[in-house]
Amino acid sequence: MTNAPWIEHLAMLPEDSRQRIRRYIEEGYGASLSTFYRCLIANDLIGAMQGGDEENRAALPTFVEYLTAYAPADCYGSIEKLHAWRGIAGAAGA
Repeated sequence: MTNAPWIEHLAMLPEDSRQRIRRYIEEGYGASLSTFYRCLIANDLIGAMQGGDEENRAALPTFVEYLTAYAPADCYGSIEKLHAWRGIAGAAGA
């Protein structure tokens, strides 16, 4: 049995980020996201740079490649998509 491409390519991300991204994709609302991950997933790259630690800032191009090439298209790209994926569509300020 072959894993989905988004699972197979998690190894391209920094080790500390793999489980957090996996949990977000698998669980949506159940995943805890820091400012860096919320901004990254919502396509706010300036916010991600400001909210990320050194390792994640350095890996930002890799995160973008991973999301655009392998992650489910409905789970990233805007704050609305992030909210919908997390099960809180329409929630103001969430």
